[in-house]
Amino acid sequence: MDLDILSQYGRQVKAMIEAATSSDVEQALDRLIDDGRWDLLTRLLPTASELAARQVVARLLEHEEYESLAGAACLRRQPRRPGLEAATTGPSRPILRDFEAEEDTEGVPEHIMAEAQEISASAAQRRAVSRRKAVQVDHDPIRDLIVKQLADRLPNTGVGQALLTIVKACPFAHTQREAAMKLANHKRWMQQLASAQRTSDMITISNAARLQAVAQNIAQAMSQHLAQLQQDSDEAAIGFIAENHPDHEMRQAAHAALS
Repeated sequence: MDLDILSQYGRQVKAMIEAATSSDVEQALDRLIDDGRWDLLTRLLPTASELAARQVVARLLEHEEYESLAGAACLRRQPRRPGLEAATTGPSRPILRDFEAEEDTEGVPEHIMAEAQEISASAAQRRAVSRRKAVQVDHDPIRDLIVKQLADRLPNTGVGQALLTIVKACPFAHTQREAAMKLANHKRWMQQLASAQRTSDMITISNAARLQAVAQNIAQAMSQHLAQLQQDSDEAAIGFIAENHPDHEMRQAAHAALS
């Protein structure tokens, strides 16, 4: 990106990244959109505050900038959650009696005290691991918003491809699976893929959805074009039908087509 352009819109960039007021975000968006700076908005969306990101998503949808939305759904991470990071390194609350801090504990056998200390240390370690995992799990709501809003516009031109890009490229399993489910459940779009012989994309959607019911539905859509698949020697698609089609006779037909 031209650094002069970035400098020119420094105030707008700051408003989008910081937790600015809704009015500040709207003014920044109006300036960027009036100047046609879709490239800058696309770059800002993965790192914008949630307040700003929601408004950016709405504007990009209005202007059918589906590619930008797909990119953000693949690249955006949840903003840092204050407090959780500190919780991973802060002192642990003891869950057992602190014998050494109590009076009149001379009668407690050493092996009992050692066992109690070992249990307490183990519990503290498990809590620390649990907190670290909580920080690492990414549940950014903007990614979910993008997937839902795109799915509501299926099968508009570009929307299906944007969702398919999320299925293929999003590193966050939850978002990837949600996009796959939205596509798999849209019968008309799946039929379009089947008619276009885009069987590898259909198999990718099935794998990301991780549901046998989805695999069966996709196999049924593919099987309507079994003769063409056989003519094209599409063994991957035919094998998918043979493995996942709910009808026994169709599975046998697919097995025979592989022979």
